Amino acid sequence: MSFMTKTELKKAYAKKILQANQASGRREAMDLYKEARSIKKKLYEEQIDF
Repeated sequence: MSFMTKTELKKAYAKKILQANQASGRREAMDLYKEARSIKKKLYEEQIDF
């Protein structure tokens, strides 16, 4: 995935979550949730400070 703006990342995240909610099988849903999680990490990685 190339560099994306925050707006594009938010749209991609929402699309993956919607697809996961409509997935027919558990494995398909979990794969989509994992992809959504990686998008969310990219979206918020600059804000996370431990």
